[in-house]
Amino acid sequence: MKYFLFAVLAISTLFSSANEANQSPLLLSKPKIVGGELASQNAWPWMSALVFTYSDVDSSLDVAGTPYQSEPFSYSPSGQASATMADCGIADNLCNLAENKICLIARGEIDFSVKVDNCQAAGGIGAIIYNNTSGVISGTLGEDYIGNIPVVAISQNDGALLLNKLDSIATINLSVKQDLAQSASCGASFIGDKWVLTAAHCVEDVNIEFLKVNIGEYDLSDGASNAKAIKRIYIHPEYDEGSAFNNDIALIELVEASDQTAVKLLDYNTSKQLAIANSPATVIGWGNINAYGPNDEAPVNSQPDQLRQVELYLLSNEECKNQLAQAYSDLNNTIYSPNQVGITNSMICAAFSGDVQKGSCQGDSGGPLVVNTNEGWQQIGIVSFGVGCANEAFPDVYARVGNFTTWINNITQGIAIESNYDFALTPQNKAQTTQLIVTNNTNLIANLSFTLLADNISSHSFSLNTDNCTQLAAKQSCQIQVDFDAKTLGKHKVRIVINSNDVNIPTSQSYISAEAVASNSDINTQLSNGSSELRWFSGGDQPWLLDNSEAAIMSGAIGEDQQSAVLLTFSGAGTLSFDWSVASEENTDTPDEPFGVLYLIIDDKQIKFISGEVAYTKVTIDELAEGEHQVTWLYKKDGGTSEGTDKASLKNVIFTPTVTALPSPPTPTPLPPSTTDTKSGGGSVYFMLFLLIMLTAKRRLI
Repeated sequence: MKYFLFAVLAISTLFSSANEANQSPLLLSKPKIVGGELASQNAWPWMSALVFTYSDVDSSLDVAGTPYQSEPFSYSPSGQASATMADCGIADNLCNLAENKICLIARGEIDFSVKVDNCQAAGGIGAIIYNNTSGVISGTLGEDYIGNIPVVAISQNDGALLLNKLDSIATINLSVKQDLAQSASCGASFIGDKWVLTAAHCVEDVNIEFLKVNIGEYDLSDGASNAKAIKRIYIHPEYDEGSAFNNDIALIELVEASDQTAVKLLDYNTSKQLAIANSPATVIGWGNINAYGPNDEAPVNSQPDQLRQVELYLLSNEECKNQLAQAYSDLNNTIYSPNQVGITNSMICAAFSGDVQKGSCQGDSGGPLVVNTNEGWQQIGIVSFGVGCANEAFPDVYARVGNFTTWINNITQGIAIESNYDFALTPQNKAQTTQLIVTNNTNLIANLSFTLLADNISSHSFSLNTDNCTQLAAKQSCQIQVDFDAKTLGKHKVRIVINSNDVNIPTSQSYISAEAVASNSDINTQLSNGSSELRWFSGGDQPWLLDNSEAAIMSGAIGEDQQSAVLLTFSGAGTLSFDWSVASEENTDTPDEPFGVLYLIIDDKQIKFISGEVAYTKVTIDELAEGEHQVTWLYKKDGGTSEGTDKASLKNVIFTPTVTALPSPPTPTPLPPSTTDTKSGGGSVYFMLFLLIMLTAKRRLI
């Protein structure tokens, strides 16, 4: 289940191993504007916001005549509910006290949508969910929520007060406003025609049906109707989505072109010269406005509606590495070398001078860092990451635009292909296939060929069918087929390189990855009594292990940014049930972005996850349709610390097939009258026909 977030979330990565090359040991935060000033409304016409648009909802909560601060959950139905309240705890099961009442629910452990479902299923007419930390929850019930009772969020303190007022009448009101509203998730810049530039980490795994781009935006409190739909996203094929944020750049293709003014991109050599000269630069965005240090808790969200800007100065990469190495050393009382701080040629750094703290942080990710040249304002960087926010010891880090001009040109002015595709975890000996879109963004007819390149034998696991793309007309698209045969265990990666017979037509490439995981008879014996119908596989960085203490299995011992997976495959319609638990590091600030997490994935769709300290909980998945099914339990860790026993567990996995009812036998038609006595013969014919039907039906069920 992919959640649709209206609030901008601070995403952080913690490096705990400072001895590994190109990794830094501190909390990295995705940037914001700190210490800046209000931008002029028409100064940056190419400045863009990545936004979610939605029908804004007014919410109110009144208990015994006293109003309480409340926030609506996104995807909550509108409406009114008024009744006394029932204490439903964390609502991890049906709330037996909820009949014709409003459920008072504590945040924790399970999805908000599940909590509300358990309230409504027990007869509740509304739900109030109170936080388990400071502030009011800014949450979602999920884009596929189908309940119909209104739901509001309140603070932890107000929740404690209401627990002492359960017999009082609570009234919830949710009403939808007429005009669309928008919430920015990241910044971006318009570079012309139908193309927008942003950070890769802003758009990985997003749903383009909901994310939009508002070009020339200034005030987020209005103008949501101007946001443009996205056609396709190209993330740099060598983007490092782990700890390093290397090649943190992405292109967004809009459904329709725009005539808005575009920003010019600065070349690599000029960016290097300006950095050596410590030239001034300006960063722009809607990020938070409060500074904090590397060991401080991130402050409460303080994003402004109106665009802000701040002036910094550039650093050469050598200066940036030296400053960061010194800052890490001072903070941790150990020695770090410049080569350990993760700064590459695809990055550029900027810092502030003087006593006023300035910089970028949460909410500004993807936005532009610009310099004023003799050709006007040009973009030199893309907001990527920083340590803390606006801390004088730690420069901000940006993706260096000049390092990617060839890649940008190959996509926007050449033959573009989807940059990455991951077949992910595949049971051994299973074949998978996918279609990749190839687009000719030139004005020429292109004659194309395709090559698979790999550093090892993994290329033998992949094959291509490119018959539909050998010749591609201008401004047209086609599809190639990529097949993966999981005969060889382990991880596989290959590049698809596009070749053109015309030197005037630039081309791009795509990275394809997959992992074949081994069948596991021990798990099959432990959980399925060796069933030939239920087939188990395990892999990832470490396979799952048997837990004989309770007839269960548990995830393997994995490290930072690693995963351990167990897969179940079977055929047919029916119901799947199991008990799962996890003991891991929990992200209490933004639960929808967990640190140590156990995911449930069914047929390539993420259904649920649990994180933190969660005891064994029963899960039932009803109405699985006919056909082949693959269920994956994936335990995954971020680059941070470990908490609890740092493992996931699974037991009592049961698949119950749907029983098809036997067909009713046909009603026999009486034989016509005859002068000959045929009662015996006639009765025997219909009795045998009935037996034949029943035997046929039984054979179908065996």
